[in-house]
Amino acid sequence: MTGGWALAVALFASQWYIYDAIHGHPERIAYYLATSAYIWGVLTPVVVWLARRRPVDSRTWKSTLPLHAAASLALTGLGVFVEASIGWLPRAGQWRFQAALRHYFIHHTQISLVTYWVLLGVVHVYRMYDRARSREIRAAQLEAQLAEAQLIALRAQLQPHFLFNTLQAATMLIYDDPQGAEEILLSLGELLRISLRALQQQEVPLGQEIEFLKHYTAIQQRRFGDRLRFNFQIEEALVGCAVPSLALQPLVENAIRHGIGKHKEPDVVTVRAFSSEDRVRLEVSNLTSVLDDTPERLFSRGVGLANTLARLGQLYGSRQSFEIRNVRPRGVVVLMSIPFRTLAGEAAR
Repeated sequence: MTGGWALAVALFASQWYIYDAIHGHPERIAYYLATSAYIWGVLTPVVVWLARRRPVDSRTWKSTLPLHAAASLALTGLGVFVEASIGWLPRAGQWRFQAALRHYFIHHTQISLVTYWVLLGVVHVYRMYDRARSREIRAAQLEAQLAEAQLIALRAQLQPHFLFNTLQAATMLIYDDPQGAEEILLSLGELLRISLRALQQQEVPLGQEIEFLKHYTAIQQRRFGDRLRFNFQIEEALVGCAVPSLALQPLVENAIRHGIGKHKEPDVVTVRAFSSEDRVRLEVSNLTSVLDDTPERLFSRGVGLANTLARLGQLYGSRQSFEIRNVRPRGVVVLMSIPFRTLAGEAAR
């Protein structure tokens, strides 16, 4: 409202002053500013109110254009009458009021009409801009809500899958190794404690993810004994960086299931985390697996790889990469690359 009023005052006063200067009888610029401020301090709010209440658009222009035409004539008439009165008062003894009124209506009506329609246009443009900005904000909010809902659904799908497989591992040891089954269940309790702590977090510090993973690997170590070893190679500088929660566990699970779970020879599962420029690279590999299909088909199977790939896409868009390939002489490696950043809470510590 204040901006529209200032625009009207400046436009009206400058047009009026230029007109009088061209015709050889200008007043002081303060006179034009004061008169314009009075006129449009009253009239501008009315124009803005009408423009907002009766906007001109593709659906309403047939009814609103005649309304604004009538309003512009009425307000112009009122404005020119006040202007003529102000201009006549200092010369009341030399100039008849009817002559002053005729003079101002002949020479200044077009200025008021132009000012009305300029104000109407300004309000209309601002209204279009405000609507476009509101639509963009709503679209961004809906997109964020959709992404969050999809991430929650992916996590909800992954957690029961992980719990089922871990309980299955404990069940297999109940008769042959009751103590081992008990230790697995105790480790599972610790895993649940950590996962509940991060239940509402889509990203956690890498150090917390590794802590979770070590409890999980302890369960698998108990299950397979000396046939399976784990090797963690984590850069110390990366323990506070943000990674998707439960991102590494399904990859390690796949390495175990398709490695030592299918082959008799011992296996080593290696988990690496290192930085490369402004990115964090995470790798999970083993020594006995062999890819039996294309990566695209492997990603479409099961829960672990498909969910990890989907979550990376939701969290990082095109700024992430995810691939799986054979390594020589034997084995499979899964590589994940995400932008490097620290969580707010970790950065403050």
